[in-house]
Amino acid sequence: MEGSLVRALGALSLQPPAPAPRRPRRRRFSKHLYLLRGLPGSGKSTRARQLKHEYPSAVILSTDDFFFMEDGTYVFNHDYLEAAHIWNQKRAHKAMKNGKSPVIIDNTNIHAWEMKPYVIMARENNYEVIFQEPDTHWKFNVRELARRNSHGVPREKIQRMKEEYEHDITFHIVLHSEKPSRDGRNSSGPNATHNTGAYSNRAATFPNRRTHTRYTNER
Repeated sequence: MEGSLVRALGALSLQPPAPAPRRPRRRRFSKHLYLLRGLPGSGKSTRARQLKHEYPSAVILSTDDFFFMEDGTYVFNHDYLEAAHIWNQKRAHKAMKNGKSPVIIDNTNIHAWEMKPYVIMARENNYEVIFQEPDTHWKFNVRELARRNSHGVPREKIQRMKEEYEHDITFHIVLHSEKPSRDGRNSSGPNATHNTGAYSNRAATFPNRRTHTRYTNER
């Protein structure tokens, strides 16, 4: 019996147990960037207004704002599309530099590379990036989207945008995405496929356009 007791005591370790490995602490962000995504007519702008209601300090920025005239009419001009994206990216950059939060980008953003300039800004200014789609049941129903969208984007273009829509987007996917060559792109709607790969200081001019942000349209 003594022998078994000695063996049992000998098996006990006098060393304190090793501490459990610490989980890496999740980075906390005090500022947020919402990148809304969705086909024309899917309800992105409705979701933007809901966020504005939830967060009164929110800033909503859309490339479409560039094409609104002083009298409130919407006049899309494809020749100015790239300039419009640069203009909106500059507004977002200024808002982040000023610490505005949340910043909400209300664009279609069907491709990862279209969101890359905003993701780069968020990383530079310590913003958490949140990708969000409308939860409407018709968000991929081309016939319903063609009926609902307020800018008259035809069904054929919406169908093409649906086919190109990139699902399961993440921060790292966007950050490492590459803008295709100009020859490989086509026009799929007001703010769908011509975001620039990086924001710049080029001035965008468009006669009689409205310069303030609007909150009331639904796309």
